Amino acid sequence: MTPRVSSILLPVLASLVFACGGSAPAPSAPPPPLPEKPVASAAPSVGETPDAPFRQQAPKEDGHVTFVPPKVDEFKLKNGIRVLLVERHELPIVAVRLVVGAGAGDIEHVRPGAISFLGGMLEQGTKKRTALQIGDDFDALGAAHGAWFEWDSGGASIKVLADKLDPALEIMSDVVENPTFPNDEIERLRARRIASIQAEKSSPQAIAQNTLAAAMFGRAHPYGHTLGAEEADAKNLKRDEIVRAYQQLFTPANVSIVVAGDISREALQPKLEAAFGSWKGKGGPAISKKGPKTPTKAAAEKRIVVVDKPGAQSQVQIARPGVPFSTKERDAIIVTNAILGGMFSSRINLNLREKHGYTYGARSYFVMRHGAGPFIVTAPVIAEKTIPSIKEIFNELDGLRQDGPTERELELAKESILLSMPSRFESVSDVASAISELLVYDLPLDDFAKRPARIEAVTAADVKRIAGEMLDGKQMTVVVVGDKKKLAPELEALGLGPIEERDPYGNPVSSVH
Repeated sequence: MTPRVSSILLPVLASLVFACGGSAPAPSAPPPPLPEKPVASAAPSVGETPDAPFRQQAPKEDGHVTFVPPKVDEFKLKNGIRVLLVERHELPIVAVRLVVGAGAGDIEHVRPGAISFLGGMLEQGTKKRTALQIGDDFDALGAAHGAWFEWDSGGASIKVLADKLDPALEIMSDVVENPTFPNDEIERLRARRIASIQAEKSSPQAIAQNTLAAAMFGRAHPYGHTLGAEEADAKNLKRDEIVRAYQQLFTPANVSIVVAGDISREALQPKLEAAFGSWKGKGGPAISKKGPKTPTKAAAEKRIVVVDKPGAQSQVQIARPGVPFSTKERDAIIVTNAILGGMFSSRINLNLREKHGYTYGARSYFVMRHGAGPFIVTAPVIAEKTIPSIKEIFNELDGLRQDGPTERELELAKESILLSMPSRFESVSDVASAISELLVYDLPLDDFAKRPARIEAVTAADVKRIAGEMLDGKQMTVVVVGDKKKLAPELEALGLGPIEERDPYGNPVSSVH
């Protein structure tokens, strides 16, 4: 009972007791006073900070962001490791990426999934640290850290306060130079990977990616699998395979280092020499970055692959082998794809989403690796609109091939690409990641500085030519993850070529037609 309520009720109760012949209760202590309304405290004073130079001038009204390309300094360690440095002194933070310039698509005669598994194992134990000790030692420094492998590259990274760089580099060098790949950690990671692969059976997008890789490239090709590969690959992977892959990849001939942040070359070089300068590795010469060859048997006619997964939506992917990153047409291809499906305002998205309401979003992209990855148009669509969606995608492919872009489309595509460039260099980690691209693909140090002019130079004629070469529907493979029973007759009626059924991992099941 609150004090206010008791002060009202007690006299009433007392009178009732007295009226009924009882004795009045002894007077009690007066109720405590009601708490006063809290007085609003004064706002905490905020210490004034010196104005940065950018605050001296108001932002321009047009909202455009001027792209300032990073200035890249280059030097080598005594053992030949190449180092790229971008100084950023706004905050006392340094990001370091040790980059292996080859990845899962560049290594021959290795089990699918083994290279990405290697990336997951790098921080799982060294000659003097267990996996837990590695994590604890990084955490004690407040360092962000990681290790990975993708199609074209891999390595390890750290981000740490500048005054903690020395001990962080020591841990990093221990991780990449002295991994032991303990069996218990292999089994732990193996169990996680198998669970992840099994979960892919519930994801239409993952199913489509698995199926497209297998159908387009074939299992014998490095790109004929996803990075994680299949469950059997994870189950059968041996420790010796991981060790051999590590020894082949982790050698100074394949390794470079990218540093971005609050440090000068004079301060950085001795720190890197102490951490990595005596490292020799056990591998041979540098691994070729040419990538695997594109399959010689490209689809001679449109082909449809179906994975049976009934539901409210179908996952549609229309694809063909694309181009390697090294292609001279890279900038024109990027602009062409932006117009077709690389922006919200692209033709495919405006058609399928805005005009017809078949999907929440449709897009296209070229996967440019050391070798020619796929070109893909992808969209999750309403199940009963699967066939109309496929037709509309082919209409957009044919339309750009026949008519080319409008001037407005070309302008918007270039603007979108150029305005997105500054976002790649927001943090020191972003800078280190972007600069790594120069090493992985053997680009000149001024590539980012020259890229805007190259994008601006792309013409409508260039886009129409690229579309004519790369967007021919007759060379496309169509992957549909959806209700086979309902879709098969309609797909056959499209006349796009033979239809085959595959399982969620992309392996043939039986012929549908």
